Amino acid sequence: MREASGLSREIDAGRLLEYSRIEEDYARRLSNLGESLKHPVLRALFKSIARDSEKHAMIYRALADLLTSPQPFITEDELERVKAEVSHHIETEKEMLRTVEEMLKTVEDPRVKLLLAAIRDDEAEHHALLVSIREKIASAETLTEQKLWDMIWKDSPWHGTPGG
Repeated sequence: MREASGLSREIDAGRLLEYSRIEEDYARRLSNLGESLKHPVLRALFKSIARDSEKHAMIYRALADLLTSPQPFITEDELERVKAEVSHHIETEKEMLRTVEEMLKTVEDPRVKLLLAAIRDDEAEHHALLVSIREKIASAETLTEQKLWDMIWKDSPWHGTPGG
């Protein structure tokens, strides 16, 4: 297990949990609004925004947990699975971005353009986040055999001596 983050002095976990509750309430209200509408585009938009708020609530809770609780290491096997899946999804996102960009070049209806642009922006954001996860986050949290041996022996006074 990894120690809780030292960022807890900079960000209050209680505040993050409060933000999570606010986002959850907002998500419920928007979802209910979407459910009440017959217009398919407005219904989809409000439900989509509600899902974003649910996502934000989940991330705020995860941040609070990160700041207050020891975090488990990611095994090398888990890291390889994450990298493989993320790499596949990055390629999918790239293709979706190309597809939406092509559609945006040909569509004239401003309503359709607005919605396609929103999808494009989401896809671009997902792509950047996945690249960041693959390159920075998962690797730093991985417990490798070398890290394990370093934790056990690196600063041990018995390292390399009889009895150690």
